[in-house]
Amino acid sequence: MLSDRCFVAVNQQTAEELITEVFRLQRELRCVAQRSTDPRGPGTALQAVLRLIGEQPEIRATELAQKLGIGAAGLSRHISELVDMGYVCRRPHPEDGRAYLISLTPAGSRAVAEEMRRRSALLQEMLADWTNEEASLASGSLAKLTETLHTSIRAMKPGTHQPPIPAGEKN
Repeated sequence: MLSDRCFVAVNQQTAEELITEVFRLQRELRCVAQRSTDPRGPGTALQAVLRLIGEQPEIRATELAQKLGIGAAGLSRHISELVDMGYVCRRPHPEDGRAYLISLTPAGSRAVAEEMRRRSALLQEMLADWTNEEASLASGSLAKLTETLHTSIRAMKPGTHQPPIPAGEKN
């Protein structure tokens, strides 16, 4: 467990630099997404919702809202819009009448695949001076970072984790 560790593998400055670079990457990826989005299809926010829905055959609305970090009302608006566009279907959960299961329609699956093709083509252009090995190494590092963060967050019990005190500061 994280709180039981007696050492710090990454120093404060490196952690801060990593946070800064991740935020910079997020901003730039939003720009890539905006430049590659088909104006006739769902916008970048709805594309993110579609991608998460498409990661599994069906997903509970509450689980999707949690993954997106939004409330039930915001999710309901997104889902209604995607249903109206024909990209998503929603059905009552067979075992829980209060819950809904959400899945992509064939048109939704095509929209996600087409968007991925557009984004990857744009990224290929932007990375023209990179080797495939460099891109693969970057992808592997990002995957490792993402998995480490995911695992660490899931291991924390809500309300039990105290933020660490930065070096040089007192309680």
